Amino acid sequence: MALQRFVHGCMAEVGCQVARPSARASVRSCAAQRQTGIVAALALAVLSILGLPAVADTRPNIVLIVTDDQGWWDLGGHGNNDIETPNLDRLAAEGVELRRFYVQPVCAPTRAGLLTGRHYIRTGVYNTRFGGDTLHLRERTIAELLQDAGYRTGMFGKWHLGEYRRYHPDQRGFDEAIYFTAGHTERYWEPDALLRNGRRVHVRGHITDVLTDAASTFVRSRDDRPFFLYLAYNVPHTPLIVSDALHEKYLGKGVASADARIYGLLEQCDATIGRLLGAIDAEGIRDRTAVFFISDNGGVSRHFRAGLRGGKGSVYEGGVLSPFFARWPGRFEPGRATDARGSHLDVFPTFLEMAGTAPPSGLALDGKSLLPLLEGKTDLSPHESLVHIWDRHRPSPNSRWAIAGPRFKLVGDELYDLSADPGEQQDIAAHQPEIARSMRRDFLEWLDEAASGQTFEPVPVPVGDELEDPVDLMPSWARHKGRHASVVMPRHRGPVPPAPLGDQTVEESTVYTFGAYYWDTIEGWREPGESVRWKIDVAQAGEYRITLVYGCEHRDAGGEFAVSAGGAELRGSVRPTAGRTFFETHDAGTLQLPEGVGELSVRVVSSQGRDLMALNRLHISRADRDGLGHAGGL
Repeated sequence: MALQRFVHGCMAEVGCQVARPSARASVRSCAAQRQTGIVAALALAVLSILGLPAVADTRPNIVLIVTDDQGWWDLGGHGNNDIETPNLDRLAAEGVELRRFYVQPVCAPTRAGLLTGRHYIRTGVYNTRFGGDTLHLRERTIAELLQDAGYRTGMFGKWHLGEYRRYHPDQRGFDEAIYFTAGHTERYWEPDALLRNGRRVHVRGHITDVLTDAASTFVRSRDDRPFFLYLAYNVPHTPLIVSDALHEKYLGKGVASADARIYGLLEQCDATIGRLLGAIDAEGIRDRTAVFFISDNGGVSRHFRAGLRGGKGSVYEGGVLSPFFARWPGRFEPGRATDARGSHLDVFPTFLEMAGTAPPSGLALDGKSLLPLLEGKTDLSPHESLVHIWDRHRPSPNSRWAIAGPRFKLVGDELYDLSADPGEQQDIAAHQPEIARSMRRDFLEWLDEAASGQTFEPVPVPVGDELEDPVDLMPSWARHKGRHASVVMPRHRGPVPPAPLGDQTVEESTVYTFGAYYWDTIEGWREPGESVRWKIDVAQAGEYRITLVYGCEHRDAGGEFAVSAGGAELRGSVRPTAGRTFFETHDAGTLQLPEGVGELSVRVVSSQGRDLMALNRLHISRADRDGLGHAGGL
């Protein structure tokens, strides 16, 4: 009996422990992450061996489903008579709906807030590209805390919180992760960008089905621990690849082509969500599984907008209002809806309270638990005000921003009474100047506090990391003094957009061309001295092999480049490739790199044609591991 009491005590401790912050270096120890789960498993094993009854873990399974660019209006249950979303409409009817649930205007900021309970400005995330979509290692995720509390954790889908290996989901608290790291992926059929715990996987089918299949397998895993499942679909984000049948179905309803694709993707996603809910039912765990559904930002479709103003990227209601459904049988009243405001920041503390644990002491959260609201114990929002802000480079009073209370919302200098004007059509700032001034003052005080101590620059790229060697330096992470362009707007020479990583004056002919993350290039550079630079963090001093991946036509070949870092330099000549858009690998030699944070640059020594080259990436590996690493890339 003494042994039985001891084992039951271990299980009780696992079920109610308060998660505590742990010291970590660059990467948190997997052993430390899973220590509590191992204690639980050992306790259950001992009980089994002794033939003693196991202690039932009554904590709920938690499922969080997030879609990508789905508007509040992209649901049949929200008055859209053309789109078909029967499973999400059913989920809403079987649970609680928050009709005023808010997210950020774009994806990575919302995801950072979801997983940390803290406004994204505090977390290292400040952008959706250029390295600004990296969740700092100092942040603790909901997955880490639930994992520490004995949950098994799984993430499937769009991560978008760190390109480099130490920032991937399986390093941030997820036991099982099948994911891609960028803001979107180009291939929906037979997707080629998926990783499983850091290793490339080859899959068959449409990505929405693939992710749902993996999530369903996770649900069916034979494990007595409760689970946390984060299913982050990447639809209906571009490139809008959907079956002809679904596209044609909505064309037949009079929906324009792009929106017909969006609606088709959402109908397909709705069907797969139905399959996942069916897997939960088939396992007999419906009553002890809480299912949450939201979108990551405002919508992009235009066919029907429910009278809301703005969309993705906007701080008007259409850009920040998200659907929110939560089903927990026996705990959340079916069919109940409330206008009390909630925020994506609230998901973190809500899940912790449901799991019977608490945030680490000293961790300042912006979110507040929604559990009392969801359980019907109150109809009041836990927030006096909510802030939305979006800027490509750094938040400021000149960014797109809004601050909203229960009734009034200030959008820059515009004031709206949401109780009378939910479509934000009548600016009443001139009639209510005191309210506008007071709300602006509150926003500026909040921004000053939230941005204090933040740098709003990309983290250094880890070089020679045990988790990732070789590593690629991508054009979007580089600093330069030139312009922006894209593959559909090459060599843009109109009004000059800001340079990728800052507000410096355009001084060089260098052009960063966006081609969907892994197809970006540095072009245009032709004058001696023009360069691009990366901040790097070298794990161990030593000799590193430098490889350039670029495209260059025969008529432009022959230029000379220099790669420099830590006082060392190597030079090479640009050789022709099969064409400017054919990115081929060229070994430049080795370079001695010192340990620690520094800068690596590539500069023009001479140029023979239109420019030096179309540089797609730099590939760096430790020379003593030549041939042993697994390269990322195309």
